[in-house]
Amino acid sequence: MLELSALTAISPIDGRYGSKTSSLRDVFSEYGLIKARVIVEIRWLQCLAKHPLISEVPPLSDTANQLLENL
Repeated sequence: MLELSALTAISPIDGRYGSKTSSLRDVFSEYGLIKARVIVEIRWLQCLAKHPLISEVPPLSDTANQLLENL
């Protein structure tokens, strides 16, 4: 579980009801939003790299794809 900080806080609910909402921090906090955005950007890069008509993004190696999948 993440430490409570400005990035992981949901709202004042973290105070009084913290014991009941702590499992939501990883998803609904600023940290959760940033993490989800990074995953979406990685998947988008992988899709662009697979598309043969997009020459600006070269194909990724199997190793690079595997590394990105494991993030």
